[in-house]
Amino acid sequence: MKLLQQPRTTKTSIYFIDIGNVRLPINITKRRTSRRLIVRYQPIKKSLSLTLPQATSIKQGLHFVNEKREWIAKQLLQYVNSSQPLHNMSIPILGNETRIEHVGGRGAVTEAEGVLQIHGDIEFMTRRIKKYLIDKLKSEIIMLVKNHAEKLGVRTGSITLRDTSSRWGSCSIDGNLSFSWRLVFAPYEVLAYVVAHEVTHIREHNHSHKFWKLLESIYPGYEAAENWLKKNGRSLYSYNIT
Repeated sequence: MKLLQQPRTTKTSIYFIDIGNVRLPINITKRRTSRRLIVRYQPIKKSLSLTLPQATSIKQGLHFVNEKREWIAKQLLQYVNSSQPLHNMSIPILGNETRIEHVGGRGAVTEAEGVLQIHGDIEFMTRRIKKYLIDKLKSEIIMLVKNHAEKLGVRTGSITLRDTSSRWGSCSIDGNLSFSWRLVFAPYEVLAYVVAHEVTHIREHNHSHKFWKLLESIYPGYEAAENWLKKNGRSLYSYNIT
């Protein structure tokens, strides 16, 4: 099937690609610093991002996307379990495999012995699970931030959780910290690494040798967690709790 271009209503052209019965928008960016063509699947936005070197034409870029059809199809399949019913589905919560169980009736969400019990009407199940996971994650992050900040002797600002697709965490110049809530599906050691990484940026807002040395001082052996995230990070988007 061909790549499709939306009729021009503005100066910006919008392109799509059909993979089976799924139509994916293609968001194109040109960067002077890019040396190669890069296509990524964005599971949150259900779209593709295409990054091109400045000298590469959009036509060449779209041809590149077309050649990546098989890879794109595999990315879509990776997230197919997002259509699974939540009841009886298993999810990892900070490294602990946990089965979701809808029990109905009144009461709070409870977690015990590998089971996450969800009370209330089933139509509110997703919302209640997400709130529980975000609250649990934020509580863990607050403790980790406090611990790492004390080691480095730095003051932190606000802590927020977002559903981001480009980064796991960020640190503003004022020490405000932001994290992807999907880290709740990662092992605890990976969460601890990401928090340590961002807290270290309060002292060193770069990735210099000094930054990595400071990070090592508060989180020895961080490389294992960093490698896990590079290898498995995309899987954290495969849980359809949004």
